[in-house]
Amino acid sequence: MTDILVVDDQISFCDHIKVILETEGYEVDSANEVDSALKMLSQKKYEILLTDYRLGPIDGIELFKKARQLDDDISGVMMTAYASIDSAIQSIKDGFNDYIQKPFEPDILLISIKRIIRERKMAQEIRLLRKEVIERYSFHNIVGKHKLMQNVFELINKVSGHDARVMITGETGVGKELVAKAIHYNSRRKDFPFVGINCAGLTESLLESELFGYEKGAFTGADKTKKGKFEYADGGTLFLDEVGDISSTMQIKLLRVLQENKFERVGGNKTIDANVRIISATNQELDEKIKKGDFRVELYYRLNIFPIKIPALRDRIEDIPILTNHFINKFNKKYKKSVEGVSTKVMKAMMHHSWPGNVRELENLIEREFVTIENNKIEHIDLSGTFIHNTNKSIYDVDVDLPFKIAKSLVVNRFEKAYLKKLLKGCMGNVNEAARKSKINPRTLWRKIQAFNLELKEFSSDE
Repeated sequence: MTDILVVDDQISFCDHIKVILETEGYEVDSANEVDSALKMLSQKKYEILLTDYRLGPIDGIELFKKARQLDDDISGVMMTAYASIDSAIQSIKDGFNDYIQKPFEPDILLISIKRIIRERKMAQEIRLLRKEVIERYSFHNIVGKHKLMQNVFELINKVSGHDARVMITGETGVGKELVAKAIHYNSRRKDFPFVGINCAGLTESLLESELFGYEKGAFTGADKTKKGKFEYADGGTLFLDEVGDISSTMQIKLLRVLQENKFERVGGNKTIDANVRIISATNQELDEKIKKGDFRVELYYRLNIFPIKIPALRDRIEDIPILTNHFINKFNKKYKKSVEGVSTKVMKAMMHHSWPGNVRELENLIEREFVTIENNKIEHIDLSGTFIHNTNKSIYDVDVDLPFKIAKSLVVNRFEKAYLKKLLKGCMGNVNEAARKSKINPRTLWRKIQAFNLELKEFSSDE
């Protein structure tokens, strides 16, 4: 129900307006003088103030200003028989939503009120959506108690209040975009767009068109003018993911924008201001690319003003339990389940997994279990679908599409599993004998056996 306050020094006019609006189902109060109106505004929340321009001691514009001091969300409609362009412009400048000249037909008033209600509803939805987005990307959604993550939080907090360009580094799946959004939604640009683009896999011409946009007729198929990411992000943040994959030609073009804060659309001559904050991310070692001449050092220094390195999950295994609980809570809501946690055996296995896919791998693994779980606790976990337990690969098979450290860890883990299986088979499942023979600490050996989900009964006989 919409509450409306009508203010006019003519009692008969107020009564007339009140009847029109109440017939349409609105809740309407009226006042014939400023003091009464202010008292009513202080005692009750109104969505719309419908006021005459000339009220006596103060005019309708001053009344609306005072109403806004009491409630900055109230909407206003100015009514006056003294219509002029100047007063109309002034009322709009002072925050009124509409301006109606007396005398007016009831339909004119109703159309104005209905439009304002639609605008208020849309504004409320936008506020709720923005609040939801800000809460989603606040610090508490980047989970981690390890000192390495606490350092990341501290860096996010420091840089969010400034416009310095940020370079986020870390392996695939550590949450680089989540950190970028946390910086944006905790900055003064949070009410403006966050626009992201993955630079990997895009051809040079396509990336240029996506970043800068293009004019109609710029190339075959350009049948209309199109804005680019820089324009869509105006006032906000542009997130360049996998920036290390940008071609040398595009590096030069991007460098020019960073130096001059200006650009032109493809096929255009008009210079456009680039009022955006740049946050970039990469999982590559840019130092090595610079040495090879594949990445321009001046672009690197333009982008890497404030570096943030996100640690791999295997470097903060203490965070696995709280991350697991975080994702369980998330998927309980998504799938409308009431999973309470994971068993001790499952947690041990996860604590000894190397997580080449990092937090994203853990999240996907938990969600996969939610699809098939039938009770309120995850008692088993299938790590066979992860990189490490791919039995179709030989020990020394490598995937050069992965970063060196991850590829190396996969080979090491495949080797360890193969070594332990052969060792335990030779010792008929006797862990103490296997530890003595391999010179591995028994406690370490037990941890590795649990991590690889090896069942000792499989090695207890020669059958």
